[in-house]
Amino acid sequence: MSAPVEKLWFSTVVDAVFIKGLGTRLTPQLKAEIKKVGIDLDKLQPAYPVDLVHKTCKLLTPVLFPRMTEEEAFHELGVSSMRGYTETLLGKALIQILKLIGVRRSLLRMHTSMRSGNNYIETFATVIAANCVELRFSDVSGMPSFYQGIIEEGGRMAHAKNLHVTTVESTPPGHTFRVEWDE
Repeated sequence: MSAPVEKLWFSTVVDAVFIKGLGTRLTPQLKAEIKKVGIDLDKLQPAYPVDLVHKTCKLLTPVLFPRMTEEEAFHELGVSSMRGYTETLLGKALIQILKLIGVRRSLLRMHTSMRSGNNYIETFATVIAANCVELRFSDVSGMPSFYQGIIEEGGRMAHAKNLHVTTVESTPPGHTFRVEWDE
């Protein structure tokens, strides 16, 4: 019997979340705290265990978003990470694709987008209506609102009008979102 595969986030996403996404909010003190946890942002490794990334996110959210609940803070971290991702080489290409193919097709291709950032998340899209798609994530690492923020910001970048992302079902480690927008 083979050993389970370690769940990893790739360095492009770590860069997008913590360096490019946080930008000037990443103070030398925060950088030092992140390094203590195990991520040296000056010398990124090819990949990081999901538990280490989650621990780092939990360390940052109360500092960066002190007046928010943990859920709200993870949401904001997801939004800023999507913005940061657009500053990476892969992210720049992704944004052009989002604009070209639109919201619905972008959501239907979410499995490809998510797998470029880690080795474990599977997504499954179900079309409910022309402007409504349900997205099932196999694993949201205990941070569903982080992924909700990513979906919402990606939708805005794809020029979605009146985008709404809600929870349909939460069965840890997975989560299902309903994404609706106006055509």
